[in-house]
Formats: sequence, structure tokens, C-alpha cells
Amino acid sequence: MSRLSDTSPDVMWRMIDAYRRMPLDRKWRNLGDDWVTVRLLHEAGYRQRNAHATAADIRADWLSQTTGQPVSVPVPETEMIPLPFAPVLRTALGIFDRLQISYAIGGSIASSMHGIGRMTRDADVTCEPFPGRETAFVAAFDPNAFYVSIDAVRQAVRDRFMFNILHPESGFKIDVYVLKDDPFQQSAFSRRVFLTLADDPAQPIACYSPEDVVLFKLQWYRLGGDSSDQQWNDILGVLRAQSDRLDTVYLNHWSEYLDVADLLERARGEV
Repeated sequence: MSRLSDTSPDVMWRMIDAYRRMPLDRKWRNLGDDWVTVRLLHEAGYRQRNAHATAADIRADWLSQTTGQPVSVPVPETEMIPLPFAPVLRTALGIFDRLQISYAIGGSIASSMHGIGRMTRDADVTCEPFPGRETAFVAAFDPNAFYVSIDAVRQAVRDRFMFNILHPESGFKIDVYVLKDDPFQQSAFSRRVFLTLADDPAQPIACYSPEDVVLFKLQWYRLGGDSSDQQWNDILGVLRAQSDRLDTVYLNHWSEYLDVADLLERARGEV
């Protein structure tokens, strides 16, 4: 299928080559810079529409956009100063590490690290089930800085579902998915890779492998009715940036299992 593009082929391939060569630290910083930029743009747009908006109004609007519902947590009144998302995410990941709860970063952060970067409003993290430690997990988050519902955590751990970690001051949200007892998810989790980044070398971050990011994205694309350009572009970005580094046998096997082999072949045809 031919897709409209605002990028000429020669520029596209130069961009892909740049991402293939780009160090992980640069990709990580890019994500933080993009986060700050989109927050500044949101604030400018909101003030243009609402001349007398307060800092709390702006942050509440961002939170409602991020969570998809009216804000229901206390909104700080302090001045809006957009900050990189990395310190917030690293605080949460540090709690997983400290409580010895294994995790893997997925979603658009993972696809940006392995492929071509794009701005994201949140982080997707999968963790192993941790029954009996729900209270300790929630208590590890400063209640003045984070919102984490103990009821939601308990239900997610019990039902292998998901819960949210919200940092109201920055508006950054972490969607936490509890690992399901599914052959593909178990395989992907066992293959996670550990990335050491310059902002905190002592705390490597666990991330899904490039192959598993592609497979998860293909699965979400199919569940969304084969219609999400965002998911599709993430898939193409990883395939293009990783290219011959990918394990094709692994991709072929699990794409058949997930019933997305046709999508994988289609994506390969567009790379």
C-alpha cells in the first residue's frame, strides 16, 4: 500500500541511517527534549485560548489529555516549568529495582530507542506479578509527588491487568502492565535487554528487544483495526533502523503465533 509522506526518499534514507548510527544516549536525550517541547507548545496554545489561565489550569488540562479523563488528583499551583521526563521515570524504575520487581520498558519509548524517535506522553512498562507486595510498592512512592491507587495495583496484580503511576507536577504518566501467563509475553520478557545511559550509568534500564517491540506493535496495530498510522510508523522505524540486526527466525515464529504474519510481511515490503 502506497502511503502519503512529507519526506522525500533520499532524506528518509539519510534519516534512517542517522538513527542507525545514533548513540542510545542521544536518543534518550531526544525523548526528553521532545517532552519539554510539547509541554511548552501545549502551554502556549492553552494560554492563547485562555488569556487568564493559571499554572494549575494549564497542568490540569495537560493531565486530562494525558489520562483521557477529567483530572481527579491534586494539581500543583506552582509555576509551569516543563522538565525532562527521565527523572520521573527513573524514580519509578528505581522502585521496581529496589523491590526486586523485574520490568521491561515497551511502547513508544522502546520503539524510539530501537528505531526512529517520536514524542510520547507516557511510558509503557511491563512488570512481573508481585502478590503480597502491593502495599510496599505503593508506599515507596512519595504521595506528595506521585499518585498511585492501591486498589488499582491490587486488582492489576490479581487479574494480570494494568495500573497507572501519575506524576501530577510534570504530567508524566506510566502505564504499568502486569505480565500475563502467555507464551509470547513470557518469551519477550525473558529476552529484555539492559541499556546503560549516561544520565545514570549505575541504573541500567530494562527494555524489550527490537524484535519484541515490533511484535507487540504489530499486535496492537491489529487490535486497533489495522488503522493506526502511529503504530505502523513505529514498526517501520524499528525495522528500518535495525535492519539486518534482527532475528528473522524469531520474528517469523511469533508473528505466526500472534496471527500477524501478514502484517509483518507487509511492513517488510515497505522497508
